Amino acid sequence: MYVKKRVSIIEHIVENWKVVALLLVTVAAATVVYLELLRPFVTVSMIVVTGFSTAISFFIAFFTAQAYDRWWEARKIWGTIVNDSRSFGRMVMTLFGKAERTSEVTTIQKRLVRRHIAHLYAVKEQLRRESTKEYSAYLSDEDASRVSGSSNVGNAILRLQGEDIDEAERAGHIDVIRMAQFNDMLSRFSTSMGMAERIKLTVFPAYYASMIRVSIWIFVLVFPVALSEQVGYWAILFAALLGTIFLLIFRAGKALLDPFEGAPNDTPMSSIVRTIEINLLEQIGAKDIPAPVQPIEGRYLM
Repeated sequence: MYVKKRVSIIEHIVENWKVVALLLVTVAAATVVYLELLRPFVTVSMIVVTGFSTAISFFIAFFTAQAYDRWWEARKIWGTIVNDSRSFGRMVMTLFGKAERTSEVTTIQKRLVRRHIAHLYAVKEQLRRESTKEYSAYLSDEDASRVSGSSNVGNAILRLQGEDIDEAERAGHIDVIRMAQFNDMLSRFSTSMGMAERIKLTVFPAYYASMIRVSIWIFVLVFPVALSEQVGYWAILFAALLGTIFLLIFRAGKALLDPFEGAPNDTPMSSIVRTIEINLLEQIGAKDIPAPVQPIEGRYLM
């Protein structure tokens, strides 16, 4: 996710210079070929081209809005995970045991908190399709063995959490009401994980994006031809400007479309998970607390 509040048009062009260069070559070639070779034989109506450009504008606007909705929903899901994780840590540290804290209760508390951090790393890695297994640092050897080979490690860890909470109730460390509160929180984590997976696995209709891309390039070909009837070779400049705007807005929408791929515009899951990790470790009094994730080149967080 970009942390800069402003990204200039120059930066956009530099990041997309290959496609912008192709657009300029296409516009220039279409204009020169028309004026030098095809002008006596072909006439392109500016009224038709104007109507076509208006239609493209509506298509791009709809596409970008839908892409932003996916991106914003992903960010809200992880915002919910942040809030629930902090609440879970507080519940673990305040709802367990009697007034005096036994070593057994303290061990359970720390295990639940550390295992939840492992759950967050597992969810992040599944969404990004990584295989770093950072979650293993917060699991015991027994827990790591039980979740290894699972198709959904995050869900397997939630099961371990549920088993621990059930055992705590049987041992008298929490009552039935508090156990229900913990189980409700685990259900919230499962729901958030499922909502994120829905975005990850639901592919935006490819034909829609493809038709917009094709329409933009058709416009790039015909607009300078129609405009050159009135302004000659100046059509190259005007068509290149308008075509670049269309193309960059469309590509901006494409960048928001899949928010869990680890790209600069995506949901900063690494930063969010690290923030939760720090908060939870502080709650259990851990000593070795990692530093927050820093922006890359001062521009975006992963």
